[in-house]
Amino acid sequence: MDVAANCSLRVKRPLLDPRFEGYKLSLEPLPCYQLELDAAVAEVKLRDDQYTLEHMHAFGMYNYLHCDSWYPDSVYYIDNLGRIMNLTVMLDTALGKPREVFRLPTDLTACDNRLCASIHFTSSTWVALSDGTGRLYLIGTGERGNSASEKWEIMFNEELGNPFIIIHSISLLKDEEHSIATLLLRIEKEELDMKGSGFYVSLEWITISKKSKDNKKYEITKRDILRGKSVPHYAAFEPDGNGLMIVSYKSFTFVHIGDYNVYF
Repeated sequence: MDVAANCSLRVKRPLLDPRFEGYKLSLEPLPCYQLELDAAVAEVKLRDDQYTLEHMHAFGMYNYLHCDSWYPDSVYYIDNLGRIMNLTVMLDTALGKPREVFRLPTDLTACDNRLCASIHFTSSTWVALSDGTGRLYLIGTGERGNSASEKWEIMFNEELGNPFIIIHSISLLKDEEHSIATLLLRIEKEELDMKGSGFYVSLEWITISKKSKDNKKYEITKRDILRGKSVPHYAAFEPDGNGLMIVSYKSFTFVHIGDYNVYF
């Protein structure tokens, strides 16, 4: 199979219901909650040099509330003090008070060209975290929401170059080797592009592994980079970690390639 492949998604007509008349919007008011915070959300405004549509798509319309797909009632945000705060959301009830679950060890405001901090909940016990300055953290959390076992502990952290946001991550276990794959997005300056916007989108696929149960240290085992001209609408790893699915206006190509399959 080719390393990169373009494919079209075709509609299966037998699955369509010809009698379906559409969805009807409920007139019931949506629940809306307001909560006073003791520190503001760590919002990052676009700089003057981040003027393209792709900058707006990736960073300008960023959602600072992070949903935990493993625990649907939990949402998180990062405040100006570098704290990761957790809120429990239950419909038809008041919000609980935010609680601090982790504090970044670095001062976010010290980096002039930082991006918004980003979180992806890798599994029920792992979190991938970017502080927006170019540093990636992998954090073991224990069972989140369980006060007896929840403990956020840094298992890996490393400076990876220019600032990025995390798009996706997955946890893999194969032959007693635990790995976490993370997908990072950057918008980089293209010095040779005289006709376009002068920027390109970089997706970096990083695999971080612990070789055995006896070895407690996680380290980078693979780094693969794809380059394109548009921010993906969707980008995620396949469940087995052997492929990457990207939905984007414009295609991506590898500039540094590993042993994986990518489908566009």
